[in-house]
Amino acid sequence: MRVKNIMTTATAQINISFELLAEAITTLNIDHKIKLWKLLGQKIAEAQQTNRSNVDTSAIDALDRAVEKVLLETGMTEDELVEAFVNQES
Repeated sequence: MRVKNIMTTATAQINISFELLAEAITTLNIDHKIKLWKLLGQKIAEAQQTNRSNVDTSAIDALDRAVEKVLLETGMTEDELVEAFVNQES
């Protein structure tokens, strides 16, 4: 007779402050930090893909074209344009 090994995973949802979470991460050994880094990278990539799929790209494309036009007409770099915008808001 053969016994099948079945693993189950229990989950729970708890609220932890970001500061406490960050502090806890610093106590992990390097292997666990790398595993966490990879997992977070995967989750971030999945979230970005979902967001891209849910966003109407026509508005983004129109904004990109407007920015390109401003850069071409003014001769500014993107950094200079951002700095000018930030300084205008101050």
